[in-house]
Amino acid sequence: MGRKQRRLCLGLRFLVMIPIFIVLAPAPSSFSWSSYHAMVNSLTGATTAETIATNGVIWTGDSSLPWATSLAISRGRILSVGSLREVQRNAGSETQYVDLGGKFVAPGFVDSHVHFIPSGIKMNYVNMRDVRSRSDFVEKVELLAKVTKKGSWIIGDNWNHHNWGGDLPQASWIDSVTPDNPVWMVRMDGHMGFANSRALAEAGIDTNVPDPEGGIIVKDNEGGLSGVLSESAMALITRILPQPSLADRRDGLLRACTHALSRGITSVVDFGAYIPGVPAEQSWNDLRDVYLWADSKAKLSVRVSAFLPLQTWARLAGRVAEKGRILSQWLRIGGVKAFADGSLGSSSALFHEPYADDPSNHGVFVVDPEWLLKAIIDADKAGLQIAVHVIGDAAVDHLLSVVEIMNATNGPRDRRFRLEHVQHMTTGGPARVASSGVIASVQPMHLLDDAIYVKQKLGEERGAKGSYLFNSLLTNGTILALGSDWNVAPLDALGGIQAAVRRIPKGWTVPFIDSEIIPVEAALKGYTVNAAHAAFMDEDVGSLAVGKLADFVVLSENLLMSTAETMPKVMATYVGGVQVYARDDLADS
Repeated sequence: MGRKQRRLCLGLRFLVMIPIFIVLAPAPSSFSWSSYHAMVNSLTGATTAETIATNGVIWTGDSSLPWATSLAISRGRILSVGSLREVQRNAGSETQYVDLGGKFVAPGFVDSHVHFIPSGIKMNYVNMRDVRSRSDFVEKVELLAKVTKKGSWIIGDNWNHHNWGGDLPQASWIDSVTPDNPVWMVRMDGHMGFANSRALAEAGIDTNVPDPEGGIIVKDNEGGLSGVLSESAMALITRILPQPSLADRRDGLLRACTHALSRGITSVVDFGAYIPGVPAEQSWNDLRDVYLWADSKAKLSVRVSAFLPLQTWARLAGRVAEKGRILSQWLRIGGVKAFADGSLGSSSALFHEPYADDPSNHGVFVVDPEWLLKAIIDADKAGLQIAVHVIGDAAVDHLLSVVEIMNATNGPRDRRFRLEHVQHMTTGGPARVASSGVIASVQPMHLLDDAIYVKQKLGEERGAKGSYLFNSLLTNGTILALGSDWNVAPLDALGGIQAAVRRIPKGWTVPFIDSEIIPVEAALKGYTVNAAHAAFMDEDVGSLAVGKLADFVVLSENLLMSTAETMPKVMATYVGGVQVYARDDLADS
């Protein structure tokens, strides 16, 4: 054994003894975890700090050292955390100092649910989110038609029919202003789309075409085509749409990264382009042609955990066995995702009781339940993490039963099974979720939209008592991971935190189910510590602790002391200890 190996072994033996010493020996008043970490660093060969960020009010997210004023950073990771005096033990003659200006600092936000590349592409699409009436809808489409080449598609998204009273759009609204252009516009939740008559004709859709499995071709009152397609029926149009080029997809990723960093978001869990009816291969193409390309060219500036469609679990398991889950510090394989049902706004979320405004409709199970059970058991047995989209109470209950069968079949392991959305539950649902051990991945900003029409769709009792039960989940012991579902909702961690702690939709003066408000720190943990844990990223991100990546966000004021009515601004974002975003007015703040 050489000198270097003997020194390492000696150091490792000493490290094993350190926790014993801390437990048995009287703790001197001068002891601090930062000093302990400095000793560990010296034994393990840690380098001198390249950067010391100091003069901050740093919420670390680390329960062993919740608050600090300074961070020492080297090679993108944290060497020590504590006071300036403590972290200066890692300083050298070339160490650079960053003055945090007394601002509040938190770990970089981790968005638990995005569709990253498609949303980056859609930043260049026509956004219908602010359309508030039928006349506004028609006028906006007409203006687009005037500047669009004849024969070219007009593509938009984010319309919400509840903004103008709840009537679904009709092809007849816009046919006269779009005679030369096919039109396709996706509803804000991504579960319903709207086409004009020219688009329907180009897709070969007429009244004789049957509803596909897991989808609906919505008819008008006379039995004709309304132009609205729900769930898997959307694929009848999307399969003939002009597809984004490789350059478009790569530009979309880079655009998404820039946008995320401006919101203090340094890591995302990406569920990709897949929805029922869309070829699963698209997600694999994005992994190969966009993510791996960006990683190889050092163009990724946000850390990504990528999920692939459940139906490709065997392919993914083989790839993980060959390449591993962690592809680089920027890119990792998350697991597989499936859909159980649709959405409330599109009346396709699956409920035990029928919709109050449509008594013949319980919602849609968008996949074969028997296939879903078998695929989940097989994917879990292969060691993959699984996430399933569930919104209606029947979908939630069904998946909890699936989880129980899976656990009994495959036995215990650290699987961190994820239920995505979990928006509506029956009485006892939150306790059952907690006892199952699953993680609830929720998107608080959705409630700001759904609250406006939830009582109309579900009735007073279900709407007011079983929707977005964040606090009930939390108090029952469920881990809440927070996200946006961008671009269904804006990519805005602070907006998501505000929605969780305020729950007041636009135009309202009182919260939607105020008993389900959660504390600010719980919401902050949902976007940091818990979000990282839910994605198996917690060894690297989610808190500011020794050895972790130095990803952090600087806010204009203390988030934990802010009023719910106003949120701080993102002043700067750091990834790996390097500033990658600064607000324009930072110098004046």
